[in-house]
Amino acid sequence: MRKMTSRWIGTIAFCLFSALASAQTVTSPLPVITEGQLDNGLRYTIVPLAGQQQRLDIRLSVESGSLDEQDGESGVAHMVEHMVFRATREYPAGLAQTLGQQGWVRGQHYNAMTNYERTVYMLSPPAGKPSLGLALNVLAQIAGQARFEPEDWQRERQVILEEWRGKLGVAERMNQQRVAAIRHGSRYPDRPVIGSENAIQTTPVTVLRNFYARWYHPRNMRLIVIGDLQPEQVKQAITQAMGTLPDGKIPQRDQYEPALRPQLHVVGLQDSQSSVSQVSLVFRFDDAAARAPGEQGLRHRLINQIALDTLSRQVQRQPISPATAVSSLVVRKSDIGRNTVALGLFASVLPDGHQQGLNVLLREIARLQRYPLYESDITAVKDEIRQSAQNMAATPEQREFSDWVQQLVVSWQQERSYTGKQQLGQQALAALESITSADINACLQRWLSSPDQLVQFSVPGSLPFTLPSAADIEQQRQQVARSELSPLQPSVVRVAPVLSAADGHGTVTRVRSFPEQKVEEWQLGNGDRLVWLRSAQAGKAVSLTVQSPAGFMAPGREPWLSQLAGQLISQSGPVGWKGRDLNDWKKAQQLSLSLDYQPDALRWSGSVSPDKLDALLHLYHAMNRSAAIDENDMRDSLSVLKRQQVTREQSVGSRRDQEIAVLQFGKTTTPFPTPAQLDTVTTEQLAEQWWQTVAAPVTYYLLADLPAERLRPLVERYLASLPRQSGAESPQNLALPGKRERVSAINLEPKADIYLWSFSPQPWTPQQAVQVNIASRLAARYLKASLRDDAQGIYNLKMESRLNDNSQRIETLLRFTTSPQRAQELRRNAQQVLETLATRITPQDVEQERQQFIRSERARQQDNSTLMSRLMLSYRNYHDPRYLTQLDSLAPAITIEAVREAASRLWHPQNQVLYITLPQHTTLPQEKKS
Repeated sequence: MRKMTSRWIGTIAFCLFSALASAQTVTSPLPVITEGQLDNGLRYTIVPLAGQQQRLDIRLSVESGSLDEQDGESGVAHMVEHMVFRATREYPAGLAQTLGQQGWVRGQHYNAMTNYERTVYMLSPPAGKPSLGLALNVLAQIAGQARFEPEDWQRERQVILEEWRGKLGVAERMNQQRVAAIRHGSRYPDRPVIGSENAIQTTPVTVLRNFYARWYHPRNMRLIVIGDLQPEQVKQAITQAMGTLPDGKIPQRDQYEPALRPQLHVVGLQDSQSSVSQVSLVFRFDDAAARAPGEQGLRHRLINQIALDTLSRQVQRQPISPATAVSSLVVRKSDIGRNTVALGLFASVLPDGHQQGLNVLLREIARLQRYPLYESDITAVKDEIRQSAQNMAATPEQREFSDWVQQLVVSWQQERSYTGKQQLGQQALAALESITSADINACLQRWLSSPDQLVQFSVPGSLPFTLPSAADIEQQRQQVARSELSPLQPSVVRVAPVLSAADGHGTVTRVRSFPEQKVEEWQLGNGDRLVWLRSAQAGKAVSLTVQSPAGFMAPGREPWLSQLAGQLISQSGPVGWKGRDLNDWKKAQQLSLSLDYQPDALRWSGSVSPDKLDALLHLYHAMNRSAAIDENDMRDSLSVLKRQQVTREQSVGSRRDQEIAVLQFGKTTTPFPTPAQLDTVTTEQLAEQWWQTVAAPVTYYLLADLPAERLRPLVERYLASLPRQSGAESPQNLALPGKRERVSAINLEPKADIYLWSFSPQPWTPQQAVQVNIASRLAARYLKASLRDDAQGIYNLKMESRLNDNSQRIETLLRFTTSPQRAQELRRNAQQVLETLATRITPQDVEQERQQFIRSERARQQDNSTLMSRLMLSYRNYHDPRYLTQLDSLAPAITIEAVREAASRLWHPQNQVLYITLPQHTTLPQEKKS
């Protein structure tokens, strides 16, 4: 939620993240940014980033999107975005085709996006800075020289149609309903960016030409160039490439805001495939003051941020009776226009609890209108923001190239000059001094008194539900207003949780050393094993991974119950901890510890600074010895499962998953719990599942630059002391050999989803894994060229092949969406590409991939997560760390012969599974097996 609340606080969070992420890369200081405008109206921004060598990023924003479409132009802004990459004056064969011939890859070196308000073209040339002139010329062609040939449009409309088809589904249907509700009274609901199927199929090319002529003028465009460049030289290049584009008059427009008026708008949101069960009360209001530049705009944004954060704390603290159907309350705030904002309180409810949810919302809003927010909460939020601002003000801004691009583009797209973080921190500190509690409460009351209001009822599945009228809701609100309401729940001085002393003491019984890899393997007295990589690369962080063979499908487990137990334990923490205790404790100790529970394995992942390793291991010990489940967490999780159960029987996704499981593995997936099981589950049942899971012996993988005499006592106290007992490991779920096909008419949408799987037996080696990965990348490239560029049958696809060291197989998955009429044609096309892939791969392909691998490998060898992964791979396959000293053999293994051999094994002639879903009521062929 917080990421939606304020650009200012979001900037702080991003600064902190990016400083960590770019520690190993070349950084540049705050640049001196040049802004200007050509005689034809084109506005440009030049950002010279010192030390970034050849890197270059260029973006052109055309300030028109789907909101600027007239009647009869549905989706045309997006259609134009596609067509400008076709024939232009200087590139009659096609801009995209010409770029491809020069080594540019779509999505990597050039891309574009259209939204309601603008279309942005993004270039990152493969050669970098030397391609500045070419890149600007490409954008000049896009900006004013597109030709819109009818034959090009006939081909490109097929690609757009498949892009539209790929978006179909419950998520898109529910999003359309939400847009229609939250932005009613505006153009937004009637101007979907992608348009409609009919518009894509029938819009003539002349309509595209007219839109292009109306909006594609330099006065309606902005350009940003980022790289290690000389501003004067860039300005000359911009003038040369784009200065001759003719100026043009831009139509007036005022359609960006919903029409606000006194109203209580009541809507229902429902889809047979959606399990969302929720009630929300939303206030819509103008917030143009927060968009203002300068100190006043910043002050207003800070007031908004403090008010929202304080409100969120208060709402989350309000008690909810376990007897009600409401499981949680949250606050959300989002932009619904350039200056219009929506603030909503959302109550998650059981499927039959919407009326109770509405009553809770009305009471809590009335309480907030009657009583002010607490001074202590406001002060606490201000202190957090002040601390972030102080950190920003004290730290000179240094960023890696991609980080700078992301930061600068946010301000650029909002048409605001970029303010350096030190300056922004100083301005925020000054503004905070003038902000009082009265300002914050006045802000909240202004929001809650907005007369433009919306009540949304999100009903799961196809449950019958009658919407109350606005008059009914208003009468209920008046009753609440006349009732007695207790004051807001005050904050409670929370006692910092403390871990109980670890009981017992274990021993390290054996040590094996591998000096070449700087690895020690310690056998513990309880049967566990510690693999310790003593690497200086670990630096100021310790990384821990704990691998257990006890997945939730292990014999003796109730899979759904075991999964639920793991989820709740990881949220609740040790005995006696409640609510936010676990998260607050981890935050205070500056550590992370998370759980990943899979059918055949359980994995803990943690990290901490070396001086707090004791805390990390102590917490892990407690989670294995004295974990407990918070009753409120259990109630919330069971509510989610009950909401999902409503749509289970009619869920297309559930049926698809079951059919795929039978097709691939010969058995169905884990059964979903029944209503009776959900109603009777107890914390004792969950705890029993958990204790069975954590009893299994584990292997610890540790990356830490520590002396052994400091590490060993911690290991003996917290790890070797845990009781273990041998048990049956979770069975491997392997795809069955053979060829099988199934076509199922279950889709609610006019689309076909195609899934293809294959596997080939292959012993794992690091070199083979790299070769398979490169062959997979090339397969995706050739599949896209065949299915999208040549056949115009898809928009996107998912292609994954990997050498799985657990199964000792090359496992391949290909998935794409297309027209039902072309499903069989394109799946045969895809299979032909995979079957002939080895003959298609050229020496140039492999050399390009080898060079890319070498560049990426330099960064990977400095990455702790990659180092951890390779250590674990080595032990799983060799029972020692030899892989760590074989890294120099990876790049030489990338040869044309080896990659072609790997490519020939991505698609096995005898191990193939095909699954196609078609629209309902389609006449189906017979299922095939062999």
